[in-house]
Amino acid sequence: MRYNPEMMIGAYAVTVEGVPSMLLNFLDSLRVRANGIPRFQGDGPREIAREVLRRNARKEVLYAGSGHFHFMWVSDFSKSLRGALLTLPAPYLRGRIAYMLQESARLGRVTSCFTARHGFDMPYYRGDNLPWLVHAVSEYSSFTGDGSLISEARPVLADLLENFEKDLLSGGLMPESMTGDWADTILRPSSTYNNLCALRMLGLLAGLGLKSRTDAAAFEKLLLAERWKGDHFIDYAGTDRFSVDAAAYALYFGLFSPEIREAAAEGVRRAGLDRPFPIRNAPAPYDRELMPLISRLSPTYHSCYWLHLGLVWLNGLKRLGEDVSAPREKVEELVERYGNFLETLGADESPYRTFWHSTEYGLSMAAGQYLELTGR
Repeated sequence: MRYNPEMMIGAYAVTVEGVPSMLLNFLDSLRVRANGIPRFQGDGPREIAREVLRRNARKEVLYAGSGHFHFMWVSDFSKSLRGALLTLPAPYLRGRIAYMLQESARLGRVTSCFTARHGFDMPYYRGDNLPWLVHAVSEYSSFTGDGSLISEARPVLADLLENFEKDLLSGGLMPESMTGDWADTILRPSSTYNNLCALRMLGLLAGLGLKSRTDAAAFEKLLLAERWKGDHFIDYAGTDRFSVDAAAYALYFGLFSPEIREAAAEGVRRAGLDRPFPIRNAPAPYDRELMPLISRLSPTYHSCYWLHLGLVWLNGLKRLGEDVSAPREKVEELVERYGNFLETLGADESPYRTFWHSTEYGLSMAAGQYLELTGR
């Protein structure tokens, strides 16, 4: 299939970047254990957020993190974009989008990651890759008023969309064989998050001058019929498990009716998943059957508290017209305590870590989402 071209070992794509990346992760974990989380300079959370993005803005790629995420993930970049446009030069960010488009055109698909040399999948191809690239083109053009990027992107996106729809949307929702998404230590079959990203993409296409073979209204109706349970979304195909990230992104993207978004928000609050600070990514650890062997070394990584997702949640609540000042203050307290934008924390507000793994810091998408929340 077009969307899984590399040699595989189990669920993982085999790339030259994979092993060095794991080693970098482990060495950074040792460094954090010895020296703690590095503190960034800045007078308050806004300046720390800006410093994170400035440090990560390398010549060819925007690093996802400052510790060991030394690649550019298309999803991380796009989640940080609106806030990054308040700090980094617009031409720089436009150049990164143009590079991802160029490399995706060469490969015939949008890969998960990018180095200065090429695009590649790590740890595997994901169903949210193209939707987030479409989002980036739309967000950049809307924010800057620069329509030239859309004109340049349109023929590339048209070809990528045709392949994406044939492979992943021809049967309705994404197939259960698509198990890759942002929660990349878990193999979620046709995650609701992935399908929400696809719905968001379908809603943006007309504004980019693109046509889809997938009927957006029918896709939305099917998604609600199969994944919405009246007060929450389920996590992935074939489960009754509560989905937190689906609720957060339904709010953030402004999908569905206000009534559904309000019900989804209330479901998260009723479950207590927005406390002690926003937001816990899952109500309980995932089944080990959904984890490749390496993931089992950090089995609660994608069920702990994720700062960037909490900020996505707060941005979504803000768009519903809610006052988010109290949870925002809690986020700011954490940023000032550590002098950094952390990736993951435990319920005790300590940085997430295992023997093999420590939380990333200087996380671009957390810094970008915070700047988006606070505005200019």
